[in-house]
Amino acid sequence: MGDLFWNKTFGAILAVVLGVMALQTLSDMAFSSGEGGHHGEEDESLNEWAQSRFSYYTEIAETGGAGGEEEEVYDLGALLAAADPSSGERAFKAKCSTCHTIDQGGGNGTGPNLHAIIGESHAHAAGFGYSSAMQATSGETWTYESMDNWLENPSSYIRGTSMAFAGLRRDDERADVIAYLASNTPGAAPFPEPLPEETAGEEGEAAEGMDGEDTSGEAVETTLDSETVEDAPTEATGVIETQDVVTDRDSEAEGNVSEVELAPDSALSEENDAGSDTD
Repeated sequence: MGDLFWNKTFGAILAVVLGVMALQTLSDMAFSSGEGGHHGEEDESLNEWAQSRFSYYTEIAETGGAGGEEEEVYDLGALLAAADPSSGERAFKAKCSTCHTIDQGGGNGTGPNLHAIIGESHAHAAGFGYSSAMQATSGETWTYESMDNWLENPSSYIRGTSMAFAGLRRDDERADVIAYLASNTPGAAPFPEPLPEETAGEEGEAAEGMDGEDTSGEAVETTLDSETVEDAPTEATGVIETQDVVTDRDSEAEGNVSEVELAPDSALSEENDAGSDTD
């Protein structure tokens, strides 16, 4: 066996080791759990990733997620109160200006002009070719709530609309755009009030605590007054009660016991007077 044989042997062993390592690396890449999310963003879903990069995309149904979580209450009033119209303007220019104009007197494009849109009715722009689905809702008004639902998912809000826009899924971004639309609507209605804080539960707990207090001790203390306690014992009469026990020998033989009467105070006093008289 020469040096050539050992070189081939070591080379074969090295090739096997490298092959095993390569297979392990490939398996980790193929069956990894996807830690870090899409493109290194841990909490970003596929739809959010696509939305951040494209103006139009097809929504992908997402499944999974932790169950049993308490649903958060959606407060449009609070979102609009914290909205920034300047951020809404930037979002509008990036995602809406390719189809819509918003300047007063601006022309229609792929979509209608959106100046003074808040408070207008659906399909209000004269001369624009609305879809039949939008025309069917022409009696409805673009309120803040309806605009919020429309911008979130147009195809879901009005089935059959020809607007091929996936929507603005981030609540704060949608509120910013609505605030920008309102700033371009002369005499726009005020934003809806934020939902009131839930103080009823705290008040109920406080009332329950007051009702649930043990007041039995207080009742005893108030009913047992010191004067009442002093007056409670029976006053001494100064008269000693006596018992007249009459025994009958015959009755004792029969096992009968005579009854005993307690003489009242008045009868005792009369007997004593009679005895003193006979003496």
